[in-house]
Amino acid sequence: MATAPAPRLVVTFPRLVGSRAGAFRASSRVAPPRPPLAASSSSSSSSSSSSSSPPSPVGGTPSPSASDEHQRRDLAVVLVHPQIPGNTGTIARTCAATRVPLHLVGPLGFELSDARLKRAGLDYWHSVCVRVHEDWDAFARYWRDDLGAPGRLVAFSKFGARPHAEPGAYRAGDWLLFGAETTGLPDEAHDACAASGGVRRIPIDETHVRSLNLAVSVGVGAYEALRQIDGDPEMPPPRTGEVPGTHHASP
Repeated sequence: MATAPAPRLVVTFPRLVGSRAGAFRASSRVAPPRPPLAASSSSSSSSSSSSSSPPSPVGGTPSPSASDEHQRRDLAVVLVHPQIPGNTGTIARTCAATRVPLHLVGPLGFELSDARLKRAGLDYWHSVCVRVHEDWDAFARYWRDDLGAPGRLVAFSKFGARPHAEPGAYRAGDWLLFGAETTGLPDEAHDACAASGGVRRIPIDETHVRSLNLAVSVGVGAYEALRQIDGDPEMPPPRTGEVPGTHHASP
């Protein structure tokens, strides 16, 4: 007798009505993840909610799942007004790889049904918790009122006063904020971070490049934050006769 295949989470990207902010829907027998960094809150809504309702986490109504248990609780990435779907999809893939929850703050420069968003995230969407907020005020209420302002808000900007890799720059519970590809962080987000965890700058040679790609910036910032939070991992000793930093293919 053939064995029934294991249930697979299928993420669809619905077209938004009335507002560009919304939530991913999941269709599966597997329970969807709960909101990242918090228990379920009043901001959750079902997929049938109107566009004026508060945003929902991935999969709508929160419930326990293996995917949720796999998420980190000591770091989050927040994209404020992202404009390019390919960047956001790539960032979601990075968040899946690092188990870091992802927040999208509208208005977004694309619809969640955009094929480029799904394509950039490949088949890893089921491995990242995504929450979409209608605008900055909605996110601020969620962070401050629903969660009780956990941790610090840390911004990344070319105008930051402190370098991104400065020792002690990050601590467990930080929320890393990144602005739009075209305009950066809005003033209210920049000011909130300046009053909380500060504004960090990733160094670049501006005589040749004006700015880094958003997905690259998130990767640089997130991995440096994880390095400082987790500590430098111990590298395995090289094999006999092997020069450190090189790799020899098996014969």
